[in-house]
Amino acid sequence: MYYGNNTRKINRQKRGDLSGPIYTILMIVFVIVAAIMLYNYFQSRTSVLTTQAQISIVNPQLAGNVYSVTVENIGTTPVTITSISIYPQNSQTPMVTQTLSTTINPGQSTSIVGTASNQFITGNKYIVVVEGYAQGNQEVATESIAISQ
Repeated sequence: MYYGNNTRKINRQKRGDLSGPIYTILMIVFVIVAAIMLYNYFQSRTSVLTTQAQISIVNPQLAGNVYSVTVENIGTTPVTITSISIYPQNSQTPMVTQTLSTTINPGQSTSIVGTASNQFITGNKYIVVVEGYAQGNQEVATESIAISQ
């Protein structure tokens, strides 16, 4: 009888069916490894981007020879304010220079109050510059325009 050839075809089909599950398992492992690598990459990028040192001048007020400047930490790491300078508009020489050492935590603010040796001219614009540093001696600075009252 002719049963021998049919048996060979059946055995070949069984051997060929084995590569399908192996291929599927390898693809699943590949997809899992790729997903883990992508997750780790984006996590590392997110942690770098979320550690920011940033300050903002909220409310600069100038009147007579007195100044009051509120500085807010809008970053995600503590910042130490080291100086404030106030310049008349279109001038390179500061009217006020005050050295500080005030640490502001994220979300907090501090007011800097002082007096200038000269009077601020009512209606004139002045540039307020606040400088400091964050962890790792990362420099932080901001500026704002204030109109004397």
